[in-house]
Amino acid sequence: MNKDDEELELYLKPRSTETVSIKIPTDALESLKKVAANRDMTLEALLKFYIGQNLRQDLAKFFSERLLESTAKVLAKQAHRIQRGNFKHHSRNSS
Repeated sequence: MNKDDEELELYLKPRSTETVSIKIPTDALESLKKVAANRDMTLEALLKFYIGQNLRQDLAKFFSERLLESTAKVLAKQAHRIQRGNFKHHSRNSS
């Protein structure tokens, strides 16, 4: 380990948490415990990892879908203005 690695510290902002209870099939729970042990993680850490990973994927997909919808609306408005002849071209070099 070099000196730069020794000085590297990770600061995590504390986040509020809430305890939830879920029912998981026994065989799935046993599999989760084996995977957690294989990864040298606690069961709770593995579950948080899975939830966080998939949540980020779903949120990214949701955000991109909303962005595409918004872009489509803007483009449709611009197309409508062009068709009506109300489109004003804005030049970057307006000197």
